[in-house]
Amino acid sequence: MTRRGVILYGPPASGKDTVTGALSTADPVFALFSRVKIGPGRTAGYRMGTPKLLAELRATAGAVVYENSRYDSTYVTDRPGLDAAVAAGVPVMHLGQIDGVRTVLDGYPADWLTVLLWCPRESTAERSAGRGDTDTAARLAAWDATQADLEANAGFRFDLVVRTDAASPEQAAERIRQALAERGQRLLMLDFDDTLIDRLGAVTAWISGYCAAHGVGPDVERRILGAMRIRADLRTFEGLCAKLPLPESADQLWARYNAEFPATVRPFPGVPDALETVRTGGWQVVVVTNGGGEIQRAKLKASGIDGLVDGVCISEEASARKPDPAIFETAAASVGSSLARGGWMVGDNPALDVIGGRAAGLRTVWVSHGRPWPGGAEPDYVALDVLDALDHVRGAQ
Repeated sequence: MTRRGVILYGPPASGKDTVTGALSTADPVFALFSRVKIGPGRTAGYRMGTPKLLAELRATAGAVVYENSRYDSTYVTDRPGLDAAVAAGVPVMHLGQIDGVRTVLDGYPADWLTVLLWCPRESTAERSAGRGDTDTAARLAAWDATQADLEANAGFRFDLVVRTDAASPEQAAERIRQALAERGQRLLMLDFDDTLIDRLGAVTAWISGYCAAHGVGPDVERRILGAMRIRADLRTFEGLCAKLPLPESADQLWARYNAEFPATVRPFPGVPDALETVRTGGWQVVVVTNGGGEIQRAKLKASGIDGLVDGVCISEEASARKPDPAIFETAAASVGSSLARGGWMVGDNPALDVIGGRAAGLRTVWVSHGRPWPGGAEPDYVALDVLDALDHVRGAQ
């Protein structure tokens, strides 16, 4: 599931409550994220807790995403609360410190839209007095602290800035909704074999086992591996049987391969967690692979990759093979996206993944596995492995 949220940052009385209310009125999917509060003062908009609850959260690994103290109270952004909020819709979080914004962005991966709501100091004074606050002086001191916080973190860039002294809550909410709708498309296409899974290692092991069991010598074994290194289908086995003294027919070999090989494939280390991180960051992930539908889907299931992506596009089923742009168009459409809005292609094959991806209008990453680039039109980035590639794509968006 893609996790999305909005973080509203600003000085006291900058309109965080009224803008959140306007967002919820315009679209009920938006809802205030109620932080846990331990202390005196306002209770509206918080989940009131006790010192005992605070101690329990602190004692539970990962339960506290961010904690701060203000107005003689302690406020906690807790992971269980966030999990429930993103499952229900789009949480709108109120934060008053840029360190807190950074901590949430780093500590709870999601497709966050960061918004600076700003108003002059005199507006804070007027609004605080108008709503009957008894601690206006403290809130003005907090306004000063917010100004200092922004100056101290001048390098931090919010996705959107709204002057709430010049825009109504409804206008601010509409700008936030538009900003979410206009965010760059996060479409990521991934090759499967030797990008997400170690196909070559699995193929080598299967061939070695077959040859050992059937008395096939090392020279023939090397020639089989050479033929199956990149691709294996019935025609591959027909070609091998025509040239080599193999103990089974092409049909028998192909049937054996389909039955035995898929169960041997495994994702490269770290791939499942990396895919989960990418998807919770708002990316739509589609596997784009050449091959037969039956065996590729068996490999996807055996490796667990099928449950970690949003879509799968296989050449036999799409009636187009990489590097034909048509297969990339089909892959984008399978998750309701369009190549016209851009995206990324990541893979280990220069011709199929990089040149094909570029021809489809995608930015590209070549997974080198330590190989030098062979020449020609270069990818946008050369990655050592798929984990490096995914880190780059996430950072480049």
